[in-house]
Amino acid sequence: MRHVQHSVRLPIALDRALRQFAARRETTPYALLQSCVRTGLAAMAQEGATGSVPAELATELGQVSTQIVHVERLTERALYVSCAAYVFARAAAPTRIDDETRLTDDINDAFQRQLALAGDTP
Repeated sequence: MRHVQHSVRLPIALDRALRQFAARRETTPYALLQSCVRTGLAAMAQEGATGSVPAELATELGQVSTQIVHVERLTERALYVSCAAYVFARAAAPTRIDDETRLTDDINDAFQRQLALAGDTP
C-alpha cells in the first residue's frame, strides 16, 4: 500500500486535545491523527448512505419532547385537582369551617408540598 503525505495545521487547542488523547491511548499523536482521519472519512461516507435518518430521528425526538411536556402539564393538573379534593374534603368535616381564601391557600400549600415530595419544586 502506498502512502501519501499531507500537511495538516491544527489550532493549538486541537493539538493539545490530540496529544492528550494520544497519551491516554499510549500512541503517538501522528498515529491518532491518522485514526481520526480514517474515522472521520468513514463517518462522512456513511452519512451519505444513510440519507435522512438523522433528520427523521430529530423530528421524532422533537415530537416525543412535545408529548412529554403535555404529559407533565396533565400530571400537574391531576395533582392540583387531587389536592383541591383533599382540602375540600377536610373543610367539609363538621368540626372545621373555612372561608374561600383559606381553602385556596390550603390547596396551594398542599400542591406545593406534593411537588416538593416529587422533587419538582418550581
